[in-house]
Formats: sequence, structure tokens, C-alpha cells
Amino acid sequence: MNKTLISLLLALGYPAHAEENILDAEAAIKNGAPLAAYQHLAPHPLYPYLEARYYRDNLATTPTATLVAFLKKYPNDPFSTTLAKQAYPYWAAGGDNDAIIQSYSPGYADEALECQYRSALMNRGKTREAVKDSDKLLASDKSLGAECNSLYDRLAHSGHINAAQHAERFRLAMANNNTLIASYLAGNLQGGAAQAAQTWLDIDQNRLPIESAYSLTDPDWRSALLAQQLGKRLKKDPLALAQATNAASMGYISRPKDAGKLYNPLVRKLAQADDPHTLTLWDAIPAGEHEDNTTYDLIAYDLRRGDWRGLPAHLGKLDKDTQNKAEIQYWIGKALEKSGDRAGADNHYRRAASQRDFYGFLAAEKLGIAPQYHDRPVRRDHHYTTVVGRPAAYRARIFRNLGDDARASQEWQALLKTLTPAESAQAALYASEIGWSVQAVTTLGKSKNYDALALRFPTAYETRVRQLASQHGISPAKIFAIIRKESIFQPAIASKAGAIGLMQIMPATASHTASKNGIPYSGKWQLTEPDTNLEIGSQYLTDRINEFGHLAYAAAAYNAGPSRVNQWLAANPGLPLDEWIAQIPFTETRDYVKRVLEYEKVYEYRLNLPPSSYASGGVRLW
Repeated sequence: MNKTLISLLLALGYPAHAEENILDAEAAIKNGAPLAAYQHLAPHPLYPYLEARYYRDNLATTPTATLVAFLKKYPNDPFSTTLAKQAYPYWAAGGDNDAIIQSYSPGYADEALECQYRSALMNRGKTREAVKDSDKLLASDKSLGAECNSLYDRLAHSGHINAAQHAERFRLAMANNNTLIASYLAGNLQGGAAQAAQTWLDIDQNRLPIESAYSLTDPDWRSALLAQQLGKRLKKDPLALAQATNAASMGYISRPKDAGKLYNPLVRKLAQADDPHTLTLWDAIPAGEHEDNTTYDLIAYDLRRGDWRGLPAHLGKLDKDTQNKAEIQYWIGKALEKSGDRAGADNHYRRAASQRDFYGFLAAEKLGIAPQYHDRPVRRDHHYTTVVGRPAAYRARIFRNLGDDARASQEWQALLKTLTPAESAQAALYASEIGWSVQAVTTLGKSKNYDALALRFPTAYETRVRQLASQHGISPAKIFAIIRKESIFQPAIASKAGAIGLMQIMPATASHTASKNGIPYSGKWQLTEPDTNLEIGSQYLTDRINEFGHLAYAAAAYNAGPSRVNQWLAANPGLPLDEWIAQIPFTETRDYVKRVLEYEKVYEYRLNLPPSSYASGGVRLW
């Protein structure tokens, strides 16, 4: 426990090192022990967990005023959520609407609790308050549970949900293929909307042909229906492509979000297949609706065709913010360079080089200028003591130390709800100081603070990483780049695919690498041990660098497997590195390689290493 926190706890009267006693008491209360037996622990920040546990098990004998006071005292805390989930239904069953209304807080409430609160308001005749700001809640495309469905029905029958809201919720449900919910919602529609909804459901169930949608006179209904149904059919129905192209040419997909939802995946599919319809449907996507991977697939399509003159115009369809990204500026620059406009090319390269990004770093190297890191460190200020002094900050740290990651994360998220942006930066600093790198990184991300590089790019395990890097003859920045991308320094994390630990190693890969290189290894449980994970992971990374000669190819192999990289290299012999990366067919791997190469440069900066050239191993960059 750091000295600052200890002094704060003592100053506030919290008995230090009482966590184990608190958890033992919680278990005892769960088994029937009285809360009064643990009154001596009341000053401790974990004590509310004892209260909440006791109250949950003794709702009938605990005065309502006590429960209400507790929930009002802790309006943002996870233990309030668990208590309210039992107290609200209990109060509702007894007709105690006032208890729900008085104790409610959006800080601890989920959707179900919010709906119970709004229902309680309606029961007390406070319909205007019940309806206020409910649009987002009730516009969900999914089932919200019995509490919210009941509220929705009450508001609908009392005329507080209008026809447009009914229609939009139905369209949302269908757009996300929730036909069961949509069928239920269709009962709230009338007139032309009811007919359009029934047509949609009939087309979805193949009772009507998709051409029936063309007869709809309402453009919003027609647009939403065609976008969802054509998108659903594209993988199976060979006619869907022609129908989608026709819908674009006829202007039937009139809502921008519908066009984006239909045409983004379609353009990706067509571009990857070098289909000549690619540009027609790219042009059908409204500005602001182009998804990043659609844009990157379009770039790869143009590169394969050698359409350097067309590429700037195609990228000109993007909204201005997207056009200003380093990657887009880089490709416009290269297209102009290939077309003979060197001055124009350098202008775009400079705009790319001003950004901390792989393509920004690549452009800087092309121009022969220093890379830009835009480092703005977060240092302790007067907000730090306020943040660290919050009980939620203490509880998060203690639960993490006790190995209860679920409760630790719940407390951290509860803390963040109460902080200003300036305080959030100090919370990220605190998380970094206690070795909770993933929370430091994600906390900064939520507040869009991307320039605090010491917090966003930790150097945990630096001594071991440097030792292994020296042993293998590679830069420690390469190892750190993989750790940062793979796990954000979470030693026990496991992926759905089965990769484990800091460098996300598959057990089979670990076994083979360890056996081949004489590394002691007994089983996958060892991969959660940082030392073992780093030793095996750094060896595997080094093997791939030695095999392929460049971190870009090695990173692609780390993510997608060496055999695929060999296939991609064979399919595109002689491509410069920038174009090879752009044409990686797996979107995940393409992004992975770009991020790893970016992170390598940032870690060179963080480790005070001289900036290296991307042109290692004789690779042609551009």
C-alpha cells in the first residue's frame, strides 16, 4: 500500500490492513451472522459491502428508511446496484413506490432499475417525470426485460410514445435481426407503418419477394427495409448484389445510416474480389458513413489496379476529419508522387508526418525529418489527493490486490463516473502507479487523452524485457510493442481463441517454442507467469523476425501465422512495405501490423533509444 494512501486512510480514520477481516465478515453475514457483530469495522471503506450483504438477506426486517438512506448515501457504487436489484422488486410488490423514487440514482442503476423507477413515477401519477429523457432507453432494439417491456406498454397505451418512436424501434430491431422483438413491436403500429412493417416481416420470412419493398411509398421505411434485407442476403443470394446496385442507382437507400450499413460491408467484399462494381457502391456511401476498414480495402483495391490518379478523388469522398488522418494523407501523397506532382505529394506527406501514427512515422522517414510524438505527460496536481482519497479508488486497489478483478473493475468504473476530465487524468496516473496498466490506458482513452505516453505505453517488466532483447539481438521496443498490442500488460488474460498472458501465446506454440529452444515449460498454466511468458514470447517473436527479416512480416505471422504470411508474400512478390501492409487481406492482421509498427517507434521514444529506420533487412519501404 503506498504511503500516500496509508496516510489518507489513517487521517480519515480507516483501520489499515482490515481487508481480510471484512471479507471474512461478509462470508459470515451471508451465512446468517448479524451486522451488529462487525460494527467495529464501520470506518473502513469496504464496510458498505457488509451492509449491502446484510440488507439483501434481510429486506423484510430492515426498515425501509434504512435501505433508502443507504442507497442515497452511495449513489454511484456497485454494491448499491446489487442491493437495489433486490429491494426494488420487493418494494414494487408491496406498492412502496415512494421508496423506489426516493432511493433512485442513475449512478448505480442499470436499464431494469431505471424502468422500475419510471414505473414507480407513473404509479404515483408523475407521468411527465416518467417520460422525461426516456427516448434513448426505450429506443433499444433488444428486449429490455419484463420491467422495461411493461413500462413501454404502459407508455404506449397512454399515448406517451408517438408513432415515429414506435416505427424507429421496430426498424432498429429488424436492422439487428431481432425479428421476435420486431414482431411484438409491430402490434403498436398503425396505418401505413403497420403495412410497411408487415411487408418487412413477410419478406424476411420469404412470404413475399424482396421486390415488394419497391412499392412502399414511405422512403424511410423503404430505405431501412432494403438496407437490412439486402445486407442479410448478400452472403447467400447471388442476385442480391445486382439488387443492391440497382437500389443505389435508383436512390432507394435514402437514409445515410442505412446506406452506410448496407454498402460498407458490400464494398469491402467487392474490393477484396477486385470487382468492377466497387467504385459505384463506394460512391453510394454518404460522407461520414465510410467505415475505416472499407476505406482501407478501397485503397488496397486501387493499389492493385495501379489507379494512382483515381485514388485521391476516391479518398475525397471521405469527410474532412477522416481525410486528415495520417494514413489517408500518406496515400494521397504517394498517389500524387506517382502521378508526378512532387510538391503536392510533399505537402500531404508533411501533414501525415505531423501525426503520431505508423503512416506519420513512415512519412517522416520519407521526408528525412524527425518523428513527432506529441508527448504531454500527466503529473500529479491538486486533483490527485482528491481522487486517491475516494473510497472507490481504495476499494478498487484492494480488490485488485486480493485477486477479485471483477469487483476491482466495478469499483473503478464507479469511480470514473464521478470524475471530471482533469480528475480522470489523475486517476489514470494513480492506476499506473499501482501497476494497473490496462486501467490507466482505458481511462485515458475514455477521456480522449491520447498524448500521455508514459501512461499509455507502460514499461513494466523493463529489466527482463531488456535482458531478453539483448539475448536475442533485437530491440526491446519490438517486444514491448507486441505486449502493448496483445494484452496491455495483463499477465493473466486469456483470449477466446486460447492465447494466454502478456504476449498472448497459444499453448501449442509455447510447447513447440520451448521444446525447440530448451526453455523450461510444464504446461499452459505457466503462461500466466510473466517471466515464462516473456521468455517464450520473445523467442517466438525473434524466430519470426529471423524468418521474415522485418518486424512487419513477423508481426503479421505473430497474428495470423507464418504460413499465411508466406502465402501473402508469394502472392505479391516485390511489393514495397507500405503497399504490402495495405494489401494484407485480413483486416485484423492489417490493423495489428500497423499498430505494432507504430508502437515500436513510441517505445523507442519511451526507452530513450535512437529512432530506427523502418528499412531494416533490406526491405524497400515505398
